[in-house]
Amino acid sequence: MSQASRFLSFAFVSSDLLVEVDGEHRITFAAGAAAAPGASPHAHVDKSLDEVLGRAGSWPLRQALSGLTPGKRIGPVEVLVPCGVNKVRKAIVRGFQTPDLAPAVSLGFCWEGPAMDAPANDASILNADSFLSSTREVLSKLDGPGSVAFVEVAGLAQPGAEAARQSVEAVLRDASVDGKTAARLTDDRFAVLRSADDQNSLVELVTAACAAENLAVAPVVSEETLDPKIEAPQMLRALRFTLSTCIEKGLESTGNVFSEELARTVQEAGRFANIVRERAFDVHYQPIVDLKTRAIHHHEVLARFGGGDTGRIIQMAEELGMIRAFDLAVLEKSLRTLRQPGSGLVKLAINVSGDSLVDDDYVETLLKRTSLNADDRRRLMVEVTETAALEDIDAVGARLQRLRQAGIKLCIDDFGSGAASYEYLRRLPVDVVKLDGRLTRSVDDERTRTMIAHLVELCRTLSVKIVAEQIETQPIADALDGLGVDLGQGWLYAKPTPEPMTMIPVTGGGPSRRTGTVEGWG
Repeated sequence: MSQASRFLSFAFVSSDLLVEVDGEHRITFAAGAAAAPGASPHAHVDKSLDEVLGRAGSWPLRQALSGLTPGKRIGPVEVLVPCGVNKVRKAIVRGFQTPDLAPAVSLGFCWEGPAMDAPANDASILNADSFLSSTREVLSKLDGPGSVAFVEVAGLAQPGAEAARQSVEAVLRDASVDGKTAARLTDDRFAVLRSADDQNSLVELVTAACAAENLAVAPVVSEETLDPKIEAPQMLRALRFTLSTCIEKGLESTGNVFSEELARTVQEAGRFANIVRERAFDVHYQPIVDLKTRAIHHHEVLARFGGGDTGRIIQMAEELGMIRAFDLAVLEKSLRTLRQPGSGLVKLAINVSGDSLVDDDYVETLLKRTSLNADDRRRLMVEVTETAALEDIDAVGARLQRLRQAGIKLCIDDFGSGAASYEYLRRLPVDVVKLDGRLTRSVDDERTRTMIAHLVELCRTLSVKIVAEQIETQPIADALDGLGVDLGQGWLYAKPTPEPMTMIPVTGGGPSRRTGTVEGWG
């Protein structure tokens, strides 16, 4: 018996099927017992592990192989090997890389029981949230860089295109890095996580899938390689923000829109971090006035980024988990304003993101920075947007109560813009609610007036004041005043200014009222 035959005999003692794969995971040798009785293992030669096991089925084995070095072993890895129509056979796979044969790897398959029915294939494609969750897990295991493709296929939302859409979902799932990480974002928009070196054309795959269902399409694909230097949590947040933007905008027939949006988001995130770190942003102040007297009650602090779209920048910062540092930077600038000589009557409302209230850090910092000056606390209000994601509202309420007990007033911003308005009013210790601008602008609508009148009655019972924002005309101001709304904010009175104002001119040549004519917050 030759030495080679002896080693092969020993190998079959512990394995049923012996396979050698090259550095590209392509099978170059196979011997032994195939998964199906009577089948030849040689049929696997020149095929990739993906072709033999399926992209999803080969994922665990490919991940084990990606970390293998010469002289090391892998396994046991459990796989299901197709062996007939709707049949699979379980195998335990172990591997070894002989230094003088590297990068080739020797694999031994040990069959576990007879063939069995294939498990029901979950053909449902992921949604956006589950796609991001799966992407987080897969990115942590990828040996090389990954890329995300945004795919738009006009025509899949039309009646009768269900079969084509299912075919598109199937090819995109199979094109994904692990056979699973593809998502349907809308009826005709998808996202796919792939290996960055995958050369297969998604346009061709999707076009062929639809043609098989007698549907002619012209897919648009935009793809971006994920920067390995960016930490996974931040990259995932950037992906979420970019996907939301592309779902809203869609892709144009030309241009790499998704790629450009993702690159732009990552760049803007870096710039935003520098802006916050260097305090390189401005704060402006918009007065909130008594609707009856036009006396200034307090000012809202508003950030300005040198001509940039403030709303988009703040939204991006919230999505990317960067808003906490910004909220503290705004607090710092606001306290500096309160402590300027001659600012003793100025009162400020600062906006706080829900993300800053998920733990005690923001509240602790605010209380610490105002601990030596009770007057700071008396002249501060914290505005929490009603659209903020307050998952643990009781914990948030407890943190806000600490601020209130210290003398800091609390406000619910954008009241009426979401379904949780009255629940927030019931469970958060607030002093003020600020009506969403859409209610203010539609005060001439009878149903809106009725809603505001009932809210005024409720808030009076609870000793809560009401601010109406986005007041632009005197008739709107008069209508809100007639309904019992206490305070107003909008361009009718003043646009945001670099310094807090001391008076609001009264139209028609009437007298001006100075800040301080309304004593305290009450």
